[in-house]
Amino acid sequence: MGYIDKLRDSLSLRGNIPGLIASGLIEGTAWQMHELVWQPYIISLGGSMAIIGSMAIIGSMAIIGSMQSLYTLVTNGLQFVTGELCDSWGRKTVINGYYLASIAGLFISVYARDWRWLIPVIVLYSIADSLGEPSFYPIFAESVDAKRIGLSISLLSLTWFLPGLYSKLFAGYIGDNVGLVNVIKLVLVGEVAATLVFFFGVEETLKERKPMDWAAVRRNIVGVINPRGDLRDVYLLSILDRFSWSINGGILVAMLYESLGLSLLQIGVLMTVATATTSLALIPVGNLVDRYGSPVFLRASVLLAIASFAGYAVFRSFPVLLVLQVFRGLAMGLWDPSYNSFLAKAVPEQERGSLYGSINGLRGIIVFPAPLIGAYLFEGFGLRGPFTASIAVSCLALVMASRLKNE
Repeated sequence: MGYIDKLRDSLSLRGNIPGLIASGLIEGTAWQMHELVWQPYIISLGGSMAIIGSMAIIGSMAIIGSMQSLYTLVTNGLQFVTGELCDSWGRKTVINGYYLASIAGLFISVYARDWRWLIPVIVLYSIADSLGEPSFYPIFAESVDAKRIGLSISLLSLTWFLPGLYSKLFAGYIGDNVGLVNVIKLVLVGEVAATLVFFFGVEETLKERKPMDWAAVRRNIVGVINPRGDLRDVYLLSILDRFSWSINGGILVAMLYESLGLSLLQIGVLMTVATATTSLALIPVGNLVDRYGSPVFLRASVLLAIASFAGYAVFRSFPVLLVLQVFRGLAMGLWDPSYNSFLAKAVPEQERGSLYGSINGLRGIIVFPAPLIGAYLFEGFGLRGPFTASIAVSCLALVMASRLKNE
C-alpha cells in the first residue's frame, strides 16, 4: 500500500468523507468570514448591542443581544422536530434543506437596508442550523467504521476550525478596506459552491428510512425533560457549558469592537489564534478519545474555558488576549470530539438524529437568554460582567463533568 493510501486509511478519507470535508472546508471558509463581520454589519445597519444579543435570542448591544437570543431559541427549539426528520427522511435530504435556507438568508442580508431586514435572516439561519446540527454529526459518524467515530467528529470540526487560519484575516482586511457587505457577498458565493459539492459528492448514510413519526417527537420532548439515568449528567453538562460560552461568545466580536476599539483585522488575528489552536488539537484529540474515552477530555475542556474567561475578565493587553485565545482554542478542540463521540456511542445509529435534536432543543430553550444576559452585563459592568458570569456557570459544568464515566 502506498503512502497516500496509508494516509487516507489513517484519516478515514474514504467513501463520503472526502466530499464531506471538501464541502465543509468551503462552507467553513465562508462562515468564518461571516462570523467576524456579522455583528459589525448589524451595527452598520443601525443595530445596538442588546439587539445583537437578542439576535443570538432574535444589534447596540441590546439589538445584538436580542438577535443572538432569537437565533438560539429558534435553532434549538426546532430540533425536537428536525432531529426526528433526520432519522426519517435521511441525513442528506435534511442537509440539502439546511443549505437552501442558508443561501436564502445570505441573499436577503446582501440587500438589507436596515437592521430590521435581518430579523427574517436570523429566522432563516435558525431554520438552517436546526436542520444541519442533528444531521451533520450522524452523517460523519456513519461514514466511517464504528471504532473511528471520534476521529470522524474531529474531521467534521476541522472543516470549521481549519478555515479560521486564514478566512477571518481575509474578512477583516476586506471589511476594513472594501466594506462589510462585500464580505457577505463572498460568503453567499462560498455557500452556493459548498452546496453543489455536497449535493454531487455525498451519498445518504441512513440505511433504513421511515415515515415521520410525530408521536416520536412528543416522546423525545418528554424523554429530554426526564432523560434516562446514564444520559442525565451529560445533558446537564451540555446545557451548563453552552450557557457559559453563550453569555460571552454570542457578543464577543461586538464587545471587542466596541469596548477595546480593536479593528476588524486585530479581532481577526485573535479569532485566528483560537481557530488555529483548535485545528491543531482536533485530530490528536479525536484519536485519544477513541483510545481513552471522552470524560477526561471534557473535564480538561471546561477547566481551560474557565481559565480563558478569567483572563478576559482581568486583562486588556493585546498580547495577553492572544494567549487567552490559545486557551479558548484548546477548550474547543477538546470539547467537540469528546462530547459528540460520547453522544454518538450512547444510542443506536437509527436514534442518533433524534438524540442530537432533542438535547439541542432542550439546551436551546434553557440557553436562549444567555446572549441577552451577557449584553446587559456588558453594558452595566464592561467586559468583566459577562465573563464573571461565565466563570460561575462553568464551575457548575465542571462538577457535572467530574461525574461522567466512560461509555
